[in-house]
Amino acid sequence: MPGRLTRLQTLNTRRTRDEPRPRLKPRGLPPALGRHGIYAADDPAEAAMFGRDLLGVHRVHVADGDHEAFGSSFHGVLVRDVTLGYLDYTTAARVEVQRLPDDVLVMVPANGTSRVTVGEEVIDASPVHAVVPRPGEPMVLDCDADAAHLVVRIDRTAFDVHLSRLLGRSLPGPIEFEPAFDLTSPRASRWNFALQMLHAELYERASLLHSGVGHGQLEEFAMSSLLYSQPSNYSELLEPATAPVRNTVRAACDHIERNLSAGLAVADIAASVGVSVRTLQQQFSEDLSQTITAYIRNRRLERARADLADAAPGAGITVTDIASRWGIAHLGRFAVTYRERFGESPSQTLRS
Repeated sequence: MPGRLTRLQTLNTRRTRDEPRPRLKPRGLPPALGRHGIYAADDPAEAAMFGRDLLGVHRVHVADGDHEAFGSSFHGVLVRDVTLGYLDYTTAARVEVQRLPDDVLVMVPANGTSRVTVGEEVIDASPVHAVVPRPGEPMVLDCDADAAHLVVRIDRTAFDVHLSRLLGRSLPGPIEFEPAFDLTSPRASRWNFALQMLHAELYERASLLHSGVGHGQLEEFAMSSLLYSQPSNYSELLEPATAPVRNTVRAACDHIERNLSAGLAVADIAASVGVSVRTLQQQFSEDLSQTITAYIRNRRLERARADLADAAPGAGITVTDIASRWGIAHLGRFAVTYRERFGESPSQTLRS
């Protein structure tokens, strides 16, 4: 398990094995990322090539024309579905991104300032004003000579699964955050604290995270804190006052969670909360927009995906083992449903 902390699944680290040249040493690099250099480049075209998997296809221009002073480096760690990174340019630079990846990105200048253009919106970013660019759109990043960026990248599938679970229903459409993220707002303290926890767990060799414990919970906390800190098209649905769930439905969900790996009969679930099957089915449909059976299936899929993603290479764990662990008997149906939900097969998740 500890090996997963040093591997970025989506970033190409080939041909970047050489130690970064001394003059490319990033400024203000967080200690937790100090041992995790991914690439270093002293040519703008090379920097764009290495950074393509992080930002998508883009071009890097040296703003003041001083190519001799240019350098770029990236440090990053993938926990499971959340990448913590640090992107640094040694000169003022313009980064023109054709199309951002589909994952959720949060970019925070660690020092200095940047001007970020997302669509028609222009945001002046600083250590207290982050940017959450819209996935799949173009972006222009104008960095001053002092700017280096903390970058948090969250796997889009994992984010959608987590949001779907918070809402208790499938998502009718993709999430879109407001691009300008004020880190001084009271709500943003949750997000700041989540990042501090992740960095602390990565830095301490004796931490639970390095022992393979708690990474899922930490990542979920980071995703939840972003959802509740930054306005989006789902903010109203996430507010308790606008998305009431009856106590019987909450209790039924708790019962399901405690017995997810066992056989779950709808009649037994209804009996555990003291209502009829018909009443509970109606309440699930009204409160969570899905049937009890669909809820159980989705939760088993989500727990299976987490175990597949966390399985250490060479541990001998199979898809069958994990499916059985969560009460999934029909492997063929599981594979089809899993691919429909997550866009890849169970075996692909296990091998990644």
